[in-house]
This record gives sequence, C-alpha cells and structure tokens, in this order.
Amino acid sequence: MNPTEIYDALSDLASQPYDASAFPYDFALATDAARANVDRLRKGGTNRSDLPDGVLLNRRFHFAPADPTAEMTVDSVLDQLKASPRNKQAKPAILLTTDGIMLAAFHPASGESLHCRLDEMARHFGFFLPAAGKERYRAVEENPVDVQATGKLARLYDALIRHNPEWKNPSHTHIMNQFMMRLIFCLFSEDVGIFPKDQFTRLVLDYGGKEGEALHTVLQAGFEAMNLPKDGRSHLPDWTAPLEYVNGGLFAGEIAIPTFDVTAFRYLKDACQLDWKDINPDIFGSMIQSVADTGIRAELGMHYTSVPNIRKVIDPLFLDGLRSDIQKEWDRAAALRKLRSKLGHIHIFDPACGSGNFLVVAYRQLRELEMTILQRLATLNGNDTMELFSIIPIANFHGIECADFAAETAKLALFIAEYQANALFAERFGRAIAPLPLREAAHIVCGNALRLDWEAVCPPPGGDTLVYIIGNPPFLGSNYQNAEQKADMAITFSGAVKNYRGLDYVAAWFFKAARYIQGRQAEAALVSTNSLCQGQAVNALWPDLLRKELEISFAHTSFKWRNNASHNAAVVCIIVGLRNRPETKTTTLLKRLFTGETEHQAQNINAYLLDAPNVYIEKASKSIFGLPEMTYGNKPTDNGHLILSPEEKIQLLQQAPQAEPFIRRFMGSREAINDLERYCLWIDDAELKQARQIPPIAERIKATYAARLAMKDARNNQKLLDRPWQFREHDAPQNHAYLVPSVSSERRPYLPAIRVKSDTISSNLNFVLYDAPEWCFALLISRLHLAWAASVCGKLKTDFRYSNTLGWHTFPVPVLTEADKEVLKQSGREIMKVRASYFDKNMAELYDPNKMPADLQAAHQANDALLEGLYNKGQAFANDTQRLEHLFRRYAARVEQNRKKQTVRKKRSTMKKQEG
Repeated sequence: MNPTEIYDALSDLASQPYDASAFPYDFALATDAARANVDRLRKGGTNRSDLPDGVLLNRRFHFAPADPTAEMTVDSVLDQLKASPRNKQAKPAILLTTDGIMLAAFHPASGESLHCRLDEMARHFGFFLPAAGKERYRAVEENPVDVQATGKLARLYDALIRHNPEWKNPSHTHIMNQFMMRLIFCLFSEDVGIFPKDQFTRLVLDYGGKEGEALHTVLQAGFEAMNLPKDGRSHLPDWTAPLEYVNGGLFAGEIAIPTFDVTAFRYLKDACQLDWKDINPDIFGSMIQSVADTGIRAELGMHYTSVPNIRKVIDPLFLDGLRSDIQKEWDRAAALRKLRSKLGHIHIFDPACGSGNFLVVAYRQLRELEMTILQRLATLNGNDTMELFSIIPIANFHGIECADFAAETAKLALFIAEYQANALFAERFGRAIAPLPLREAAHIVCGNALRLDWEAVCPPPGGDTLVYIIGNPPFLGSNYQNAEQKADMAITFSGAVKNYRGLDYVAAWFFKAARYIQGRQAEAALVSTNSLCQGQAVNALWPDLLRKELEISFAHTSFKWRNNASHNAAVVCIIVGLRNRPETKTTTLLKRLFTGETEHQAQNINAYLLDAPNVYIEKASKSIFGLPEMTYGNKPTDNGHLILSPEEKIQLLQQAPQAEPFIRRFMGSREAINDLERYCLWIDDAELKQARQIPPIAERIKATYAARLAMKDARNNQKLLDRPWQFREHDAPQNHAYLVPSVSSERRPYLPAIRVKSDTISSNLNFVLYDAPEWCFALLISRLHLAWAASVCGKLKTDFRYSNTLGWHTFPVPVLTEADKEVLKQSGREIMKVRASYFDKNMAELYDPNKMPADLQAAHQANDALLEGLYNKGQAFANDTQRLEHLFRRYAARVEQNRKKQTVRKKRSTMKKQEG
C-alpha cells in the first residue's frame, strides 16, 4: 500500500463504529499487514501481548484497549504498553490504545507521542506509517518569529513612504530598499554582538530627537561612519567615533536617508525593541525584500522557500551523504580530517537565488557538520592538536539573481549566517573570530540567469572541488511568460529541445543545470511545478536532459507548498535531483524516491518520478494496443448562438414546436459530471432547408455567421463560415457514446466516464468513444486506467487532465479473447446498473470518496479485480505503484516490439531497392 492508500484505509477505520475486539485487526489491515498474518493473529497463534485484550504484531504494533468506565484512560493504558516486557523481543514500531473516543500512541524508536480524537486518526496518518514498515520522512520545524518581524518592519516602511511620497518614484526604489537593508543589519548586529549591546538603539533614542525630527541627519552620519575606518572620520560628529567599521561593501556607495515623522519614529522604536538574535538568516533576505516590495509582501509565500522545503532539496542531494560518511568514519581521525577537507572544497550554486535562502541554509548546515567533525577530533586527539578555525568560506557560495536589491540582500544574509556560525563556533570551542570588519563576500551576480554563462559565475569543478546546484527557479507556465521570458526560453533551448514552447519557465534552469553538471564532479537538485514530470512536458524535455550521461538521483513526488509566510501559495511542487550515471554498468548508486513522509529505494527513477523503466509516452493518433479511436467532442465556435439553456429551449419550442427534431441534449464536462441540463441546435446538411424555415433557428444561424465573421482569422476558417448551422465538428453517435471529461477532481477514485445515447451531443470539453464496443467501458472506469492517465496525461493543479492521444491511445492492454471481452462487458453493465439505482445522484455525488455507495464501490472493485487478473496472471495489483510499474513495462515492451518491426521493414525495403 502506498501512503495515500494507508491514509484512505485509516480514514475508513476511524469513521466506523468503534469495536474494541475488531479494532486492532482492522488497524493491521489498514497498515498493510498481510491478511493471512492477520487471520493467524486473530486466532491467537502469533499474539504475544501480555495485557488484557491486547494484540501484539511483531515489529508493527502493540495494542491494548482503554475503558474510561473502569478508570483505564488512554494515558494509563499507554503507560502499561510502554512498560510491557514483551516489547523488547517483538520490537513494535507503534504502541497504540483507544477508548473509542480518544487515541494515544507512542513511537518507541523516536520517543514521540500522539494524542488525538479517534476520528482524527487519518489526519496523523504519517505517525502510523512505521506500523506499515515505512520510514517516516520528517521535515525540519519552522521558526515563526521571522514573519512577526516582517510585520514590524512593514509598518515602518509604509510610514516612511507616506511621509516621503517622492520615495515612491522608481528612481528612489533602490536607495529606499538599501536604507532598509542597512537598518535591519544594525538592528540585528546590536542584539547578536557584532555591535556593542544596544549601540544603534541608543544612537536613535539619544540623538534622534523627541519625535524623530533629527533622525535624518543622525542616520546619515552614522551610516557614513560605518563605511570608514575610525581614523578617517574627522569630518563626522564626535559621537560617531564608537561606531564600528563594517566594510564588506554594505555601507559603500550613496547613502540617502528618508525623513521621519512621529509615526515612523515610533515604529522604528518598536523595531529596536525586538530581539533580533532570534531571527533566522535563512529568510533574512526574503524578509527585507518583502518589507521593501509591497507586491511581494502581499504574496510572500510565492517568493521564497522555507527551511523545511530547502532541506528537502539539500539533505538528499549532499547533506545526508556527508552525515553518513561522518558516522562511518566516526572513530578514524585521519578519515575525519579528509572529510573536513572535503567540506572546504564544496561549492554551492543557486542560479535563481533571490535573497539567498538556499545558500544560507546550505552554509549553516555545512558549518554544523564541520563543527561535529572538529568536536569528534577533539575527543579522539585532544584539543592541543587541533587547529580550531573554519575552512568553509562564504566565497564558496555562488548565486544569480535578476533583482539588484535581492542580490545585495543575499550577500548580507550570508554575512549574518557566517557571524552566527562563528558565534556558535566560539561557544563550542572557546575561540572566536572577530566579526568586524566584514571580509570576503559570497559571489552573487545580478543578471538574467538564462542569458549569463553559469561557468563564469561558478567556475566548473576541478581537482577536489565539488559543485552542487540548488534552488527554486520561477515556475511560470507558457501562457504566463512575457515576451522577454519567451525569448529567454528560445535562447536557452534553441537547437537542442524542439518542443520547448509549451514548457514552464523553470524547465530552462533544469536544462542549463544538466548541461553544467554533465561529466563533472557536480550534481543538481531544483524545485519545480509537478507539470514538468507529467504529460507532454516529459516527452518534450526529459529525453534531452537525461540522455545517456545523466540520471535522476532522487525525487520528491507532488506535494503542496508550505512556507514561513502567513499567506501560503497554492502551488503543487516536485523536487528532482540530477547526477552523472556511474561510469561502469556494474556500479549501482542508491536512488531515493520520497512520497509524502515515506522514502522508497528505487532501482530507477524515470521522468514520471516512478520506479520504472526510462520510457517516454508519446502521443499516438491511434491506439498502439488496438483500442477503438477516441476523439474530441464538438467545439461550437458559435459565440453561444447554437447553444440553448433549458429556459431557451422551452421558449424556442413555444415559438416553434416544429423545431424539436433539431434540438439535442448538449454535454460538456460540467454537464456530464453534475448532470446539468444544456441543449444545442443539431442540423444535418440534408435538414438545412427545413431548419431555415423556422424563424428562431434561422436567426441563430445568421447570428452564428456574424460571430464567426468577426473572429480572428475568419477567412482562414472558411469552412466554419460555409456552415454556420453546425459546430466546428459534426460528430454524433449512431447508437451510443462514452464521454470522458477532460478535467476532473483528483479526489475521485475513478474517472467519471459516462455512457450517453444517440440523442446527446458532446462538447469539446469531453473526449469521446463513438459507438465503441461495450467492453471498453470496463477499461475506461478502471483503477488501472486512472493511474495511467494521472501519470502520463498531466494535471491541472492537482486535478486530472485527460488526453486521448496520451491517456487512451497509449494505454497498455493485453491481448483480449472474445470471452475476456464478454466478461468485461458484463462487468461494465453491472456498474451501469448500480449507478442507475441512484438515479437521483449525479457523478460528482456518486464518486465523492467520502460518500461513494458501498455497492457501487464493490462493483468497481470487482471490475478492477477482473481486469487486473487479465493483466497479471489472475492476480489483482496491491496498489497504484504496482499498477504503474506493470503498465510501464508493457508499454516499454510494445515500443521495443514496434521498433524492431520497423527496423525489419526498413531492412526489407533497403534490400528490395538494392535488388531492383
């Protein structure tokens, strides 16, 4: 079972009436225990629990019921479970108890506890994954203080703009942003020890005036002093003498200060009172950027990545490997020194660095690993033999950012991160590095990453150098790219990727990263929308990216974006890591596939982010497995004149009853799923003369002609102008048709395909099988087909987006006998029969996963078991992962078979030409 299926099973269990005697066995099944094992457990043969009515399943769980009427609360029973001596040998992953209302659970391995209502169990399904033998992948917790600080600074910024309206002009944008950046650096520095405690606050309060009237000149002189050595300040007031010389370019260049009114002054005092040492430099730059840019502030969640999401990128890319190496060499001093030297040769490159979040988090984590090594070496060899300093310079961190202010802010954020790491170093080893003046900076370049030479920003690795490319580039679907961005795509992909125009903007970063790392000691991992690994994008991009040299080293499948902002972006993302393939076929490197909180060790990760062969599903105009052809429905292209609402239909028939033969039911995807009524005029060419004799119909035909004539390229669509009484297509079933909505909810367990009679016309928002054999319906509404379509067709956000050329014409089908087709036909009819018994419910209601009728669910499960038995030697698949792996193998085999046939045909053709 995959995590989604475990979630569904736990949700079902929590929604059922509580039965203490049945609960542990149902829990075992819900967490993927084999039914045979559960049956043996139920009979008592394998139960080793020593608690009343307890159930113990080795290495999975130990359960005992609680009874509040007997004062056996869930907490007291959980304590009994913890104390059970049977746990020592059985090693259960979860200790679990419930009284039917409350639930308590405990992880013996991690020491974590869970207390919740029983009906909320599915919300915490990740906690129960160890009971299914699945490792729990947990992200790092976030720090909420950062967002609170943003609010304080935003109020100050807005007050300054109100009092200095001329600073709204674009000519002042950069200097205002730079002022805020310098201000925040001062606030931070006096709280963490870079400046003497409260030095900047005293300057503001002692010299700024009662209402801030003198702050303009005070800050002007103060900032100038911080850019000069103390012996170069003779022209400045004496009170600037104690201020520190900062250097590092932070206070260099023009220094301009806005004037303060009493409101702005009060907000600055509020900011001075904040304890800035608790601020994470991980989002330091983004915080400044959000303050300075009200547009970004409104949608902060779309403009930076939080620490947990950054760790999803950098941990599997390089940090986990380094931690493993340290643990392996824990008792070998020489090997640990080599590992430390390796840390000093690592370069981190973010070609879409924004305000530096990825770089800051990577820097902090590497410094933490270095201190771990130094502490261990001190234990092994003694402090006297240690050289206590850091060999990880921020000059090893490189970035590209198109916004000047963000690029400068990234450098500042790394300075702050370096200071904090040095402070922690001093705390642990008793040796401090002077914080000021600032020294070398990170190599951050302001420019367009798709126009710059990446090797000029981050020199390619040589010798012992390792380069890791990381980041969260801008997504931007093809329809949202402006002219400059479209030109960026053309420059990047020209001559390499033919069908790049439909790709998201982020694809260009993947392309350049793949080119950079190829054949070098370098790897990459980037965040993307999930569309990059679905549907047509896969075939357009990934064959060029992977080729023979590269492979996907790890991936996070689709997850919803979460970050530190109070406003979270509704974006569904993936993370993909790229590396060079091993030089020899005998070398196999671990590949890691993350789905939610679980990790799977994969043999291969293909471009669809599946543990399956590297095949690319290509559009097919006809089925490569012999299925009937599927087409689009009919596109009206009529500006609404050939379409009728129920009220318009009634009105038309009242005016002209003779119009009834020309009116048919009309269905798009919304109508099919929600059983909504709409109608259309449907006129065959032979009926045109009769139809035009009906005045309301004639008026609609005339209006359609006028609408089409006004459309762009009307003359190029002469066929539409020549028949304004018909849709663009004029396809109707002779007997019946199967409609598949082009977009439907991801929550549904099956595609909501329906059968309609010959009196119904489908719009182009459905895909249609006209007069197809009835057994095809059993395939359309199967779990196998849904899993395939979800993987290869792509999605709209998270909803299923269907495609005939990708979803149906490529759908792998075994050879079916006439007997097979007959049983499938009957299976499909049974589902139709059950649906018909719920005549008062539409497809949306019938296929709501929380309300799906039990008999309909049973009919679908029977259909799945029947169909999957034809694929899999009589056995149903356990989950969607198995389904997809099997389907991809079938597809790969058919493609290879067709390739061989084509090769044979070419050889025969060549031989005939030579003979001739």
